[in-house]
Amino acid sequence: PACKKRLQPTEYTLCNTCLELCQQQPTAYCPQCGHPHPATTQANHLCSHCLTSPPPFTWLKAGGIYQGLLADLLQQFKFNHKITLSAAFAQLILMQHSQAIATFCPDTIVPLPLHPQRLRERGFNQAQLIARELAATLDIPIDLDLLHRSKSTPPQSTLSLNQRHDNTRGAFHCTLSSPRRILLVDDIATTTSTARACCHTLTRQGHVVAVLVAARAILHH
Repeated sequence: PACKKRLQPTEYTLCNTCLELCQQQPTAYCPQCGHPHPATTQANHLCSHCLTSPPPFTWLKAGGIYQGLLADLLQQFKFNHKITLSAAFAQLILMQHSQAIATFCPDTIVPLPLHPQRLRERGFNQAQLIARELAATLDIPIDLDLLHRSKSTPPQSTLSLNQRHDNTRGAFHCTLSSPRRILLVDDIATTTSTARACCHTLTRQGHVVAVLVAARAILHH
């Protein structure tokens, strides 16, 4: 789907060259939210956002940085209905973070929910497609009933950084269930406002949450 070359028998989503292009990781990043540090920084340390406002998730990890080929593929996936790319994004995440997932020891996988109105417009939930691929590979159950989006909000990509936090406040609710260790899955994280809003809802019910995304966007201040 990326370079149009014929896949080798050992390649099943993207060719190895394109996978390598997609899995670029920053040289240094925040170990909690995954935000890349400036290029001059060598050590991993908490970013100012996580220090001043600790997130309600254990960690957030991404398959790669939202740029170049990975950004192009996510655009195709989300807006051009190239839904088979979900397998490539799941593979990208697992190539990078299998050990962290195993250490976290999740009980279930929960995709970030879309509001029913947005789901009707788009026809699919991109986070759910990636979550299904991860669930099948990891042999972990997926829960589509735990977390719901109760408020229709404008797309985060259309808002300023300051507006994004307000946009997601009170947008999610959680059905009652016994506390579990949850992998929350989404396609892209930018400010982490959406992930934080979801995780606040889940942790208030006693759940412990870690977040996986296909790509981490770099904030430009």
